[in-house]
Amino acid sequence: MTLTDIWKIEDKNSLILALDEHVAEKCAYGGNMDALSEQERIFYIVQTLEKEVNNGGFSQFFYNSSGDFSGELLYSLAEIGADEISVICGKALNAFGCEIPVDRGEREELLDDMESNGVDEIFDECDDEFYNNMDILTELSYAYVMKHRTDFS
Repeated sequence: MTLTDIWKIEDKNSLILALDEHVAEKCAYGGNMDALSEQERIFYIVQTLEKEVNNGGFSQFFYNSSGDFSGELLYSLAEIGADEISVICGKALNAFGCEIPVDRGEREELLDDMESNGVDEIFDECDDEFYNNMDILTELSYAYVMKHRTDFS
């Protein structure tokens, strides 16, 4: 589907899903983030968070390659105006108690070590809070995309 076709989609959820697929393909599913504009990057990170948490919670977000973007998560959420989600993500990020490794292997090791310290309970709480607030994320993502429409290619 071309970007021109995507902009013609009237349903907000469908437009977001189609644009997410377009942006994901453009950056090789996170493998080439330099291919994205700043606005596309922000959108991609927020959508990746939503997909990962909805599929397997914050634990999955951090264990998978999506966790590579942990350092940009709060900024990206702030840029789309997702203050409530940002607070929830802040709790999940703070569960690490240290800087989160960008390297996936190092992050996985750290997460494995943290399991005995109750990090899963913290992630579970954050998951529940996220699920209760995720509808607003779609609305905010849509508003962000429409405001920055010309920055998507």
